Amino acid sequence: MTSSLRATSRLTLLLVLGLVLSACGWQLRGTTSTPSMETLTVSGASTELRYTLEDELEDQGVLVHNQAPYILVIDDEDWMRRTSAVDAQGRQAEIELRYTLRWHIKDRKSGALLTTPTRMMTLRNLPWYPENATASSDEEQLVRDDLFLDMAYRLINQIAAASEGWETY
Repeated sequence: MTSSLRATSRLTLLLVLGLVLSACGWQLRGTTSTPSMETLTVSGASTELRYTLEDELEDQGVLVHNQAPYILVIDDEDWMRRTSAVDAQGRQAEIELRYTLRWHIKDRKSGALLTTPTRMMTLRNLPWYPENATASSDEEQLVRDDLFLDMAYRLINQIAAASEGWETY
């Protein structure tokens, strides 16, 4: 096979792969749809989620402040940690971290709900090493931080979809 034919077949393979990935909806982590609103207030979120959401929204060009015409209300947040697998001695070998929240957006002026309350959930399983509990605890904290970021991305995508066509202030 000549080098030009090999290069052409590689290029074709890359183009097909790119087309398949874009057709299935795959996107790079951190690439989110931009909400059509210009300003937003975040209410009721835990400190970690609030900071993560505010940073990501501001990266998308949404100004987050306390007097915005739209209010993102986090009604409920819940963490669950459970053992998902045990070893031969009956010790914890794997844990599941589950993070759920319920949210909606309301209009500041009228108080009307602009979205129906929606529950979202994300989870991760990770190995747990009892003989190295300190490292396992550190890894658990990293996974928790990752879950906050994942939830923020998913929430921003849902807000963007819900806010299409809304009046911008």
